[in-house]
Amino acid sequence: MSLPEYSLKNKKVVWFFLFVLLAGGALGFVTLGKKEDSTFVIKSASLVCTYPGATPLEVEQLISEPIEREVQSMRLVHKITSESYYGLSKIMVELDPATGAAEIPQLWDELRRKVLNIQPRLPAGASPVTVADDFGDVYGIYYGLSVDGGFTWSELREWAQRIKTALVTVDGVQKVTLFGEQTPVVNVYVSLAALANFSIRPESIVRTIGQQNTIVNSGEKQAGALEIQILEDGAYKDLGDISNQLLISSSGKQYRLGDIARVERGYADPPQTLMRVNGRRAVGIGISTEADVDLVKAGEKVLYPEDRIAREANSTFILNLAESVAIVILIIMLVMGFRAGVLIGSSLLFSIGGTLLLMQFLGEGLNRTSLAGFIIAMGMLVDNAIVVTDNAQQAMLRGVARRQAVIDGANAPRWSLLGATLIAIFSFLPLYLAPSSVAEIVKPLFVVLGLSLLLSWGLALTQTPLFGDFMLRVNPAAHDPYDTKFYRKFDRLLAGLLRWRWGVVAGVVALFALSLAVMGLMPQNFFPSLDKPYFRADVLLPEGYNIRDTERNLRLMEEWLHEQPEVKTVSVTMGSTPPRYYLASSSISLRPNFGNILIELHDRKQTEEVE
Repeated sequence: MSLPEYSLKNKKVVWFFLFVLLAGGALGFVTLGKKEDSTFVIKSASLVCTYPGATPLEVEQLISEPIEREVQSMRLVHKITSESYYGLSKIMVELDPATGAAEIPQLWDELRRKVLNIQPRLPAGASPVTVADDFGDVYGIYYGLSVDGGFTWSELREWAQRIKTALVTVDGVQKVTLFGEQTPVVNVYVSLAALANFSIRPESIVRTIGQQNTIVNSGEKQAGALEIQILEDGAYKDLGDISNQLLISSSGKQYRLGDIARVERGYADPPQTLMRVNGRRAVGIGISTEADVDLVKAGEKVLYPEDRIAREANSTFILNLAESVAIVILIIMLVMGFRAGVLIGSSLLFSIGGTLLLMQFLGEGLNRTSLAGFIIAMGMLVDNAIVVTDNAQQAMLRGVARRQAVIDGANAPRWSLLGATLIAIFSFLPLYLAPSSVAEIVKPLFVVLGLSLLLSWGLALTQTPLFGDFMLRVNPAAHDPYDTKFYRKFDRLLAGLLRWRWGVVAGVVALFALSLAVMGLMPQNFFPSLDKPYFRADVLLPEGYNIRDTERNLRLMEEWLHEQPEVKTVSVTMGSTPPRYYLASSSISLRPNFGNILIELHDRKQTEEVE
């Protein structure tokens, strides 16, 4: 018994599975994780080591090169890039692009072991090497907490920490990072003349403060059955304790630190990073959600409008789906009749619903790549149903009974339709099997196309005959249905093309060569330009400029931007790029001569003009 025959004899079974496809698809659309971009692992890690007082050449020879040689022995390393500055070494380790995402955490553990091996061989005074393997985390939800001049940096930092504490407890939030925090410090200003007058060396002040402010274990005392913990309360509590610290001069006399120095609260100067939003001091708050979490729901919980991007993408998908179904039904109604249009359009809905259902089991979510797969598949999902419906209608025109017509219409081309379906699927297989990071991004595209097209073939052999048995109404024709004016002209056209077949082949080859030439002239970017009302600009000043110089230059640009009527918001970061809020955005860290400007406009149509 063939599949079409089984479907007609067991209608309740088919109706049950069709209901599962629709209900499961509707449930899947609601529950599937929704993000702007598909999950993508950046195979890079950064190593940072400070060596105060060293020149770039000394940093390269004593820090960067030993670390590079040690890391080179690690497997699957593709490229190592180092940058040596005054007192600072930055090393970027890139893995082989073909490395699987599941293997990367183990490789980063291996990298940390390599760093631990080289640490004892670094010169005295070098800091521990910091390994950052979360280099590629995308913080798709990005705040800017700004204040006016009435707030201090400490108050701004405290409120940012409070917000971070509240956000990390939200369901679906994986990580929260802060950018532009200013570290509070205690500054001790000492006059060299005063030190010479009191016979006190600067290093003795540093040593005394360090020893006094150290927490030590004072031990315990056994008192009968009780054990009493002895506490040594010598750490500094406020600025007065530091000012009252006693110093011993080389002559043996004692002096208060406050008598020879000025002790004040302040912030680390120069700062490593700075941020401003619309000219006001700010701290950036980046939120990264879990891979399988619905960004729309997570965005609603944290009250940030970034979730509108994912919501708009899904709303656009529903609109495109409705438009596609309407266009398919309309065109087929005009060509094949009203009933055939409804039949084939319903097949499209079942295919999409079943695809959404199966995506839940495969762990795929809704993002720009998977939605693009649906849009691409729209034109191919109806092909199988069209062939089966047309075959059935032509058989009915020749006088075949409706039931037998729909069975024969599905059975006759079933293997050729399967072959055509597999060819369409396998044409996208190279993207899925690409030995690079590209495969991770476009994987949902292949999954959606594969699932939907295979479902469309299965539905063409089950749902289409079932619906066609009670929907198609075609009266037998008195003559050959292909003996019409249109088909006679079409036959003459085909005959002419066959007579001039070599000319046709030459024309096809010429068109193919022309298409390759035109494709070479077109701009090629893997990531499309942002279709959003904002853009970013990086500012890199010559080496030697400090972060304050960068701040002064960016302030001038910021003031000019605010004068433009198209500009809505200007966010400026200095010393580093902000947290990676967009997958394709570049990342630069710890460069005092670097700045980044993020400009939001009133209308996305103005982006090119202002940019």
